[in-house]
Formats: sequence, structure tokens, C-alpha cells
Amino acid sequence: MTFNLFRPILAILLLFIPLYPKFPLSFAQGAQVAFRLDDIIIALVFLIYLVNQIKNRFPILKLKVTWVILAYLIAITLSSLNAFLIYQTTPTHILLLHLLRRFQYISLFFVTLEAIKTRRDFKFIYLFTCLAFIGVFAYGIGQKYFNLPIISTMNFEFAKGQLLQMNFWSRISSTFAGHYDLAAYLSVISVIFFGVFLSQKNKLYRFFSFILWLMAFYLLTLTAARISTFAYWGGVTLLCLLLKRFFWIIPTSLLVVLSIVSSKDLNQRLLATIPSIKPYFSQNIAKPTPATIPTITPVLTPIPTSKIQDLTSKISPIPTVFRHKPEEFPPVDADAGVARSGEIRFNVEWPRAITAFNKNKLLGTAPGSITLATDNDYLRSLGETGLLGFVTFCLIFVYFFINLIKKSTALNLVFATAILIVLVNAIFIDIFEASKTAYLFWMMMAVFYKSETLNDSKG
Repeated sequence: MTFNLFRPILAILLLFIPLYPKFPLSFAQGAQVAFRLDDIIIALVFLIYLVNQIKNRFPILKLKVTWVILAYLIAITLSSLNAFLIYQTTPTHILLLHLLRRFQYISLFFVTLEAIKTRRDFKFIYLFTCLAFIGVFAYGIGQKYFNLPIISTMNFEFAKGQLLQMNFWSRISSTFAGHYDLAAYLSVISVIFFGVFLSQKNKLYRFFSFILWLMAFYLLTLTAARISTFAYWGGVTLLCLLLKRFFWIIPTSLLVVLSIVSSKDLNQRLLATIPSIKPYFSQNIAKPTPATIPTITPVLTPIPTSKIQDLTSKISPIPTVFRHKPEEFPPVDADAGVARSGEIRFNVEWPRAITAFNKNKLLGTAPGSITLATDNDYLRSLGETGLLGFVTFCLIFVYFFINLIKKSTALNLVFATAILIVLVNAIFIDIFEASKTAYLFWMMMAVFYKSETLNDSKG
């Protein structure tokens, strides 16, 4: 059996990508996206991969999936060229940076393919995926209960690498630099753990996967992310149907309902999202009491400086982690927070993407041209890369699911369900542009592809 260099490389990536916090190394001039250690590591990995492909005369080009993905990469390149030659509103180095980031994410699809030669390699990948998750879980619990610091990229100032502490308004992000990204990751990984539990015959695998599933679901509850929670719920129900394990629909659904009722943050956000059900639940659910910011009552006589300093030292500080601008005050209740989140999407981010799409319906205005956040990856794709980029991107999934119809094993169905959960998350989260989730997504797509194409031999 020949040594496969890409197996240890893949093992390192499976551990490094989820666990290494997003510490910045430097910022490009005028860019809000930092260069990080993962950029260097993945560039080196892809260089090794490229040398290997040159040495073997590019065997990757013999695969149909390569040409499907290349069609998308060509489409976004044309979009960037169009922005550079026609619009000239975005600096060239910013256009190039965002374009290369898209290439960088997808490069791990091909690297992962090279690491998987037999079906036995799936166990190797699963082992390192489990180890990485245990690290993510441990750090997330440490943030919640032991004041471990947060490395956040929720706004430009925090993205400079500040070590932050959680307070009432914060939600855990573990090593993912944002609770939305962590929640998206957990909604996917928990269904994979549950799918392995349902489909494996080995009792040790089943027990281990069951424990990891419960851990992942608990951490997901702590993020209080509505879209990821419901994406998980729908995904786990669909998986039970596909694998014909109908009994498990009831306990998994009860677990979700129980978590919604017991989680103060999650139930308040859900009730604020669906006001019509609020009267039925709000009387029985304890509401969190947010820390209030004291106001200073005007007086007629001057106050000594020492007393002013003593008073201001008692004022509650502005909460630590913010979704957008750090100078904005946090919402005083869940209703305000949910309303603000919806208004940003519906009144600012989504219309901005539609405006970009209307400027050039075929090619859009280039990757990264409509700011860092859109909170809907489909509208973002239409706005930035137009119909050409959007359609070629969707064709990748069409190709994968057509292959699934031809060969639907239990493993294939687990990965197909996980990918559907990603697609649901993408309705409200920029999941394909967030580096950690994007890397892991394309690696998972490679494993899914191999699960469809490898024969059933155990060698």
C-alpha cells in the first residue's frame, strides 16, 4: 500500500480549520478581510497538490465534476473582469482578493478528493472530524461557563484580533468567530453524528456518535440561532424518513421543542419572530432581565469630579459582542433584537443585493462588491456574480444530487441531508463566504462525491 501524502495533510486541515481562532496577520489596504494563518497553510497545501497534478499530468481533469466546478470558477472570474474593465468602482486588489478567496475555498474540494482512495478512508476522516468537534465543544463550554475569550469577526474592530469576554447579550461562538457560523457548523455536524448513529451496526461507533450528537445539539441550543435550529430539526426528520427510522422522529422532535422551551434566549427570539404564538407561551417562560444603562439626572449644583468618576465607574459597560457597528447600543429585549435583525436584512442587505443584480443581470458586480454581509447567499450570488455565476453554482448541486439518485446508500443519504441543511442555512447566513464554514463545506462535498463514486469494496 503506497503512502498517500494527502491523508496526513487532510488530518491536519480537519483539526486546524475548526479549532484555530481567526487571529489576523495583516489587512490589505482598504479591505475589511484579514490575511490569516489559514491562508498561508492552504496556499502551501494547494501548491503541493498542484505539483502532484503536474507530475501526474492533471488526472483531475478526467473527472466530470471538475468541469462542473470549473464552469462556476470561470463565471466568477468573468464577473471580476467585467467589474475591473467596466465598472472600476472597486480597487483592483480588493477584486482580486475576493476572487482568490473563492478559489481558495473550493481548492479544498480537490485536495480532499486526493486524500480519499478507498471507503476505509471515511473512518479516518470521521475520526478527525470527531476530534475537532470535541475541541470546538470544549472551547464553547469554556466560553459559556469559564470566561474563555472570544475572537470575533462580527465587526471590523473586533476582527483586528481583540480578546473579548462574554456577557448577557453574547452568544457563544467557540472558535468560529461568530455564533451564526458556529450554529451552521453544529446544525450540519450534529446530523452527521446522528446519521452515523442510525446507519452503523458497530455498537461502539453507535454509542460514540450518539454522545457526540447530544453534545452538538446542546451547543447548538446555546447559540440561540433560529434558522440553524430549524434547519437541524428539518434535516434530522428528513434523515429519519430517508433511512426509514421513523421512531426517532418523535424523540428528536421532542428534544428540539424542549430545548426551545428551556432556553431563555432561544425561546424569546422565537416568540419575537412569531408574535402570534407569544400569548400562549410568554406567561410560562421566564424572561431574561437585561442589564440597564443608568441615566444621570440633571442637578442644579455642580458635582465634584471625584463623585462623577465614582458614578461612571458603576455604569454597566456597553455589551461585548455586536452584530454590526460597535458604537451602537444593544437591543433592550428580544423583540427589538429580532426586529433589528430583520430590518437589516429586508431593508438594507437584500435590497442592496437586488440593486447589484439589476446593474448587470448576467455577470453581477463581482465577488465581494456588495460589502461583507448580505445574510442570504443566494441573493449575494445573484448580486455579485449575476445569472451566470448563480446558475453555474446551482449546477454543482444538481450534478451531485443526480448522482445520488443513481446510488443512494445510507452514507450518501447522510451527506445529502447535511448539504441540504447547509443550503437552508444559506437563506439567512453567508455560509459560503465565511471561511471556516466554507472550507468545511467544500471538504464535505468531496467526501460526499467519493461516497457516491467509490465502489463498495472494503480495500
